[in-house]
Amino acid sequence: MKKIMLPGAMLLAGLLVIPGNFRLAGPALAQSQSQTMENKKQQELQQKRQEEWEYLDQKEKNQHPGVRYPEAVKRQEDAIKRQKDAERRLRELEEEEK
Repeated sequence: MKKIMLPGAMLLAGLLVIPGNFRLAGPALAQSQSQTMENKKQQELQQKRQEEWEYLDQKEKNQHPGVRYPEAVKRQEDAIKRQKDAERRLRELEEEEK
């Protein structure tokens, strides 16, 4: 009788242990799915930001020339002023060397 009960008890214990291991695998699978969901959300957010930047760039390019022209003139005047200052400093340095 003991010979029959011992393997039966071991079989029963094994069956109880195995489903316990499957329960531990469940949270691991759930975590991996949540990581893929986070990655997917992150990619969607990145794509949305990229689309917003492209939209703003297009909007700026399509802006009325009357708005862009004065800004371009101001940038050009600033560049000329910086160039003159750089040339003046270069001449001063050359005079100090002599």
